[in-house]
Amino acid sequence: MDYAKQYPDEEPPSIWFIDKTIRLSGLQTRKPKKRTKGGSQYLLYPVQAIRALGSIHQSADFIGKKYITGQREPINIFSTSYYAPFKLYQIKLVEAEQAVFAIENLIRLWRKYPLPDVMRIDNGLQFRGTASGKRCLSTFLKFLLNLGIKPLFGSPSKPWTNPHIEGHNRVFNEKVWGQNFFTSTDHVAIECERFNKESLEYFHFKYTQQIVNGNFSYIEREQKIETEKLFSVKSKKAYFIRFVESADNGGKAWIKILNETVLAPPQYCHQFIFAEWDIEKEQLLIYSEYKKTVTQIMERPFALNI
Repeated sequence: MDYAKQYPDEEPPSIWFIDKTIRLSGLQTRKPKKRTKGGSQYLLYPVQAIRALGSIHQSADFIGKKYITGQREPINIFSTSYYAPFKLYQIKLVEAEQAVFAIENLIRLWRKYPLPDVMRIDNGLQFRGTASGKRCLSTFLKFLLNLGIKPLFGSPSKPWTNPHIEGHNRVFNEKVWGQNFFTSTDHVAIECERFNKESLEYFHFKYTQQIVNGNFSYIEREQKIETEKLFSVKSKKAYFIRFVESADNGGKAWIKILNETVLAPPQYCHQFIFAEWDIEKEQLLIYSEYKKTVTQIMERPFALNI
């Protein structure tokens, strides 16, 4: 972005080329932060359980509302990111933070790029659907399940349990929103597309061969996408990362899933658990992970509320 501003008449080099050139020339002045896993390991974050859900993982979110000078209405931006086994981050200006606009953008994306096995999302109403109804399937969940995609909800109030999309959104806020003075939605759209172009350039540079050689599924051009009802509950499941809460005075421990409070064994309080909702069997299975071993710790009825 800075290069393009400094040399407006030249085609800017790609980000990956700049990074590689700086690194090979010994000009990198800041060492990358070392990743530490101590905290997540201590809290028994279910890494293996998440990985076992499938090979293609993607996440989606709405970037927090933005405002520009001279416009009263907020700017809404939908973002989505593949994070395994390849990486592609895309953002799109949308009318509102609603499921219908997330669905529209994902349909367009999945006509060109592979359908994921897993879609990681937060617990916003646009994804879970209702603030009061218990054990309901939102429009967005029906959309995913009808396409054979497994929804994976991060833990409420812990955005780092959806780290890939949150990290990309932070980069957008710093590199795009923080370095521009926007005066119109058209200007925002132009910068979003510039940002997307750079991400696509890196994706095609690094992963094109992997896509060509892979056996992936896509949404067909004339394929009808159903979001109002679930075609079948057979083999349909949804997944939840949750942190077990408890009262200060001890006693009961619990988690909350789709607005329903689920009591958990108190010995697991203040750690993460992994929950699987088997929609077909109307059962909720709860697992704990320790040293890469996933163990079922409880099971209870969890009927779909139609």
